[in-house]
Amino acid sequence: MNSTQSIPPADQSKLCDAALRYCAVADWFESHPCAWHKHLSVNQAMEIFDRAEAELRAAGAKALRRHGNRNLILQAAGIPAGAR
Repeated sequence: MNSTQSIPPADQSKLCDAALRYCAVADWFESHPCAWHKHLSVNQAMEIFDRAEAELRAAGAKALRRHGNRNLILQAAGIPAGAR
């Protein structure tokens, strides 16, 4: 059983939606040449990026806490037990 099978479809859908939104916004924000600089200031573009990142972090953190995978993922990332 993979870890996404234990996440209810509604939570999994929210997490996937947030991840896709973040990826699209990050790609847009970091694009070269910057398509947004003619219409938005750096601060406005950064606000959009920050909002997408916050949505992803919130959805991911909720799923990780609710389903107990956070510690395993931090361990796999090499973070020592005492620092988690």
